[in-house]
Amino acid sequence: MSTKILEAHLLAPQKVAIWLLVVTMGCGTVGVTVISPALSSVSEYFKVDRSSSQLLLTVYFVSVAFFQLIYGPLSDRFGRKLPLLCGLSILALGGLLGSVAESFETLIFARVFQGMGAASIYSIVRAIINDSFGREEGASALSTITGIMMVAPIFSLASGGVITELIGWKGAMFLIFLAGLIPLSINSILLPETNFQQIQRLNFDSLVKNHLSVLANPLFLSFLFASSSCVGIWFTMLGFFPFEYKRIGVVSSEIGFWFTFGPLGFAIGNFLSRRLIHSLGIVKMSQIGGLITLFAITALLIPSQLNWSHPILIGGPCLFSGLAAGFIMAPSTMGAIATAGNLSGCASGILGATQMGFGVLGGSVVVFVGGYETFEHGVFVLVGLAVLTILSSTMAKIISK
Repeated sequence: MSTKILEAHLLAPQKVAIWLLVVTMGCGTVGVTVISPALSSVSEYFKVDRSSSQLLLTVYFVSVAFFQLIYGPLSDRFGRKLPLLCGLSILALGGLLGSVAESFETLIFARVFQGMGAASIYSIVRAIINDSFGREEGASALSTITGIMMVAPIFSLASGGVITELIGWKGAMFLIFLAGLIPLSINSILLPETNFQQIQRLNFDSLVKNHLSVLANPLFLSFLFASSSCVGIWFTMLGFFPFEYKRIGVVSSEIGFWFTFGPLGFAIGNFLSRRLIHSLGIVKMSQIGGLITLFAITALLIPSQLNWSHPILIGGPCLFSGLAAGFIMAPSTMGAIATAGNLSGCASGILGATQMGFGVLGGSVVVFVGGYETFEHGVFVLVGLAVLTILSSTMAKIISK
């Protein structure tokens, strides 16, 4: 075997076990999903209004968004494993702090820590997938992973509601502690390093240069906005949907059940995406998903027009919205990261930060337009994000030509 062939063989990244990535990414979603059924209980416990409880999601999203911009470049420079383990340690610490919080301010601080830790999962796992697979193969792998890992948010949404009903919101915080500790223990033993083309130096100038280089790619931007507006819809829903369920008489334990319709649809969408991606391609999958999303979100406006009131009229559209997200998320995410070459960690960080940023933006706009008081106002914000998904996917198709 020649020296060059031997070197290429030694530097070829290992394909990480799918189950390990499923566990890690699944635990990363717990910090978002487990708290949603508990928001109304937190409001009552600390005697804060509903819009103030939105801060528990907002500060988490901001923290995840910002620190993904840090973890991505760090994983390009120092490898994927070490920054991921550091982030998982911080996530566990934040969950533990939240479980003993005795003031709303301490709980907010704990949520910042949780977001700081979870950012490593969102940013680095996508880069690991890109290291190990090609573009369409990576999209297929990510569809498989996200489809299977939907067990975690379904479990955390349902259990979050039940735990809140039985022992209070602090139990939900303890679940976040476990969501950091379990993958930390497993990855420290089993995760191989996948980044063997690490950049040689990392300073402020190179950091800015790398980010600008990625952002100058119009195809990256098209995929970025397609995936981010899709994620923004889901995270925005988590903020104000629980209060609509409460208004129509649904208790906390049942709210968690109805929220599982979204992740269930997402799992189905990812299952279908994995089988259709090679025949339809990344761009067409995203366009189809955008159209289904728009129809599903618009359906949420029907009950108010007919004076109907039942949780299935919210859960049903969420199921189809989740299915559409399965068509959009993996294809557009891996399409974006694949455009960045050896700056895939940087691209993943920008992508994740923007996705979380859309969650913060959507939640803030819902508060501004009175979506917590009038459900339909919040739904119109979701309609706007669905339209942006369609436009961005169409732009990606034009640029690809």
